[in-house]
Amino acid sequence: MYLKYRIKRKKFFALIVLFILTIFVLAVTLASCKIIDTLELVEVSDEDSNKKSDENAAQKVSAQEVSAVEEGQEEDALEKNPIKFWLDDSIPDYMSSVLKQQLEECYQELEFAYSKVNSDINIEMKLADKSSTNFFVFTPVVSFFTVLDDISWEEFKKFWNGDENSLMFTRDSETDPYLIISEDILDVLQVVLGECKNNNLEISAREDILSNIKENPNNFSIIPFNEIIPEYKVLTLDGMSILNKDLNILEYPLTLSIDISGSNPELVDEVENNLEETFNTNRDIEKLATINMTGVTAPAQGKTIGNRMNEYGPLYPAEKIVDVLLDADITHISNEIPFVENCTGSRYIETGDCVFCCKPEYIELLRFVGTDVVELTGNHMNDFGNEWMHFTLDIYEEEGWPYFGGGRDFEDSLEPAVLEVNGNKFAFLGANTFGPEYNWATEDNPGSARINVYDEIEMEEDFQRFENIIKELKQDGYIVIFTFQYTETYNYLPFEQQIIDFRRIIDAGADIVSGSQSHQPMGVEFRGDGFINYGLGNLFFNQANELVKKQGIIAKHIFYEGRHINTILITTMLENLSQPRVTTPEERAELLKAVFNGSIK
Repeated sequence: MYLKYRIKRKKFFALIVLFILTIFVLAVTLASCKIIDTLELVEVSDEDSNKKSDENAAQKVSAQEVSAVEEGQEEDALEKNPIKFWLDDSIPDYMSSVLKQQLEECYQELEFAYSKVNSDINIEMKLADKSSTNFFVFTPVVSFFTVLDDISWEEFKKFWNGDENSLMFTRDSETDPYLIISEDILDVLQVVLGECKNNNLEISAREDILSNIKENPNNFSIIPFNEIIPEYKVLTLDGMSILNKDLNILEYPLTLSIDISGSNPELVDEVENNLEETFNTNRDIEKLATINMTGVTAPAQGKTIGNRMNEYGPLYPAEKIVDVLLDADITHISNEIPFVENCTGSRYIETGDCVFCCKPEYIELLRFVGTDVVELTGNHMNDFGNEWMHFTLDIYEEEGWPYFGGGRDFEDSLEPAVLEVNGNKFAFLGANTFGPEYNWATEDNPGSARINVYDEIEMEEDFQRFENIIKELKQDGYIVIFTFQYTETYNYLPFEQQIIDFRRIIDAGADIVSGSQSHQPMGVEFRGDGFINYGLGNLFFNQANELVKKQGIIAKHIFYEGRHINTILITTMLENLSQPRVTTPEERAELLKAVFNGSIK
């Protein structure tokens, strides 16, 4: 019984254990399934998230691709539609090339169109007017050795239109006038005047124009301001000269402008602004400078000029020439005599000795004419001793006038007078070759700067000294103007040794050499890049009542952007042996012919 009970009990416990195990297995199974479901849900969620991320990334890539495509399309459009510029053939080649270069720097995508119709921007020449923002001037020119000074615009237009009787007044010989012109300037003129109908027209390379107009005294040309060189004579047009700073360029017949137009006003303004600095003008008066170089000044007591000053006042000699002398940035005066208190000229009056002085109060004459720089090479500076030369230099220093060609001692006499006008730097040097010896500056005494031609060794040393000074000045960017107090001769033609010595200074690098010694005008010479006036004649000084001693020249030199571009020979005549005036047309023609005949060509 007990045994059965135990067996039953064991079965009972076995069933319970089996039940518990079953429940446990079921629980474990259920738990496992839930975990798996959860894991599957997580996995599904991750897949969904990844799918969405992939979709977003794909959308982002797609948007970027679309943007890139759109940008590419825009770039393609730009490449297919660059800005088209049309440059008219009337624009001279030298301007056209610069224009194109400037436009290419400003615009990466551009084309130069062959037709105005198919362009976005049109650039062409036209007559300037009040609305113009840029100005380009042209001028008629002839050979420097031509008497003619002016032509009429109406006469020129008649010539252009084929009138055989036009410009008759220009004819120095039986040959007809010919217009020698470059092809691009011809195109410019045809904008203003239409097609040229005159057969006396010759197309020439720019570099050959000068030689071609020299062949015939009646030949002439039209050139832009920026191509003016000293060998040309710049003609006035209806009395107007482009070398005159006060010129009203809107009244000048040959003032043109570069006109920029197009259908897009904003683009037009942009192009104008981009070209403003490059194309403003070929004649900027802020870069222009003028110098009046004059001949002998010596308002000596005892001479007629001194007597007239005593009678009519110290300004009397300049009353008819003052406007000419004032019309320059720098006016040069070569006063050859000292100021001396109580100067009477008695020695000259009593003995005839050429010993000269001037009353100190007559400095008013030099003030009146606008003196800017004083030359001291004159051979009378020490006529009354060293004391009065020092006195004279004191006066100049009080006036603020720089001096050159002499000084308080030898070293001072070699110092250049330096001035600057509109960026043009000038250095004035001068030397006295004539003497007398007591007039030359020494280590201790004042006087003129020396080139001693009477001693070969000293002469060579003196020349080399000046050559070295000129070289240094040129290296420093100066325009060098050198003056000589040379041996006096009465001839329009310089003599052999004078030619040699003046040329030597030009060959050393001087830009202009001017003879201050001559009491009559003399010939000129172009040598290399230099210009020589062998003599200018008298300004404020008188001698015998002879034509050659009453004739005079004021050489007005024109400079632009640091170079000498032209010289105007202003001709004068001395009245009453005391008062220079501008010559009449007949007097001028006679004097110019004589000077040109005495020139070295």
